[in-house]
Amino acid sequence: MTNPAAESDNAALAPVALLAGLFMLIAAFAHLDRIPSWADDYGAILVYLAFFLYMSISGRLTWWGADIVYAQVKARRSRR
Repeated sequence: MTNPAAESDNAALAPVALLAGLFMLIAAFAHLDRIPSWADDYGAILVYLAFFLYMSISGRLTWWGADIVYAQVKARRSRR
């Protein structure tokens, strides 16, 4: 059984999460050309581990937001 208060919280946060995740992904792809020089300066393991973590978080945030928004749109269409 799901909590209706938690569902409304998810519904309110989903568009924000989707936009934040997309912004993070766009920022990461815009700076891909800088990663090799950062790896030279700070160490390859640290930079690529941080990049993997950053991309994982931003991808998951985008996917979660898109999933909730899609479920809302689908529920609205089925009510009509």
